[in-house]
Amino acid sequence: MVPDLPLRVRDVSAGFFRGKVVVDSTMDHFLRNDGNPDDLLVDNSDFLKSSESTCSALVQIPAASTAGDLEPLFVKEFLFKGIVHSLKPRFRPHRAQVMWRVSWHLLNHSIPVAEPEGYLIKQRGPFCLKGYFFARVLPRCFTLAELAKDLDPFTKRFDSENLIETLAQNIAIMHSSGVSHGDLKWSNILVHEDKNELWFVDLDSAQLYGQAPSTKAVARDLARFVLSGQEAGIEEAILDRFVDEYTHHRKLSRTRIDGPIAKILTKLQDRHKKQYGDKRSRSGSG
Repeated sequence: MVPDLPLRVRDVSAGFFRGKVVVDSTMDHFLRNDGNPDDLLVDNSDFLKSSESTCSALVQIPAASTAGDLEPLFVKEFLFKGIVHSLKPRFRPHRAQVMWRVSWHLLNHSIPVAEPEGYLIKQRGPFCLKGYFFARVLPRCFTLAELAKDLDPFTKRFDSENLIETLAQNIAIMHSSGVSHGDLKWSNILVHEDKNELWFVDLDSAQLYGQAPSTKAVARDLARFVLSGQEAGIEEAILDRFVDEYTHHRKLSRTRIDGPIAKILTKLQDRHKKQYGDKRSRSGSG
């Protein structure tokens, strides 16, 4: 399934880089002025998180509209992990390309995500050396996990100020549009600091289907969401209300979804206990 894209997108072919970029965007301006994507995470970077395979950061690059000014841009870098890993994009879309496709699909279904500016894949011969995804920065927002560290005001906002309904409705629309997130933990959901506006991020594990995702894919997303809430210290009754709201929006019965959620949730809980022991439950962190 090919998602709708913005009207003005150009193909990029420069050196070892191939990809797409939104015309007249900050990233387009950067590339047209011979900017090197490999330099972006070297200077003027505010690193968000990193692992052996990825690195996310906010970078400052020259603005497209005003000479001399800098503009923030979100960059996610996908790193080289070995010969076998570098050959995978020959047989399936690169994770940066997945983020690009899924982001535009969701935006065209009025589901809130950061607006993409482009993606690039660095390839030498048959080998993929790295990939980049670029998006506009979302101002004045925090992850659900960050907000939940101050549990009492967050619980009030979550339970009685309609944040549950906002989350459940948007996740239901995402699934109905034909997308499963694949990693719907609270650190991958951004919320405005004082308004019930939210955005889904880190979409490189998402799946784009021609129809609504399977019950198993839906249950996997919901179980990850519920587990994050449990680890943050949210009451079970509040999390149960979230699932109620979700099934109401999708016109599903609880009996159809509760069993698959419970099965996946148990596996995730066991996995987290092995990885973290009881540290998370003591600290209340997600």
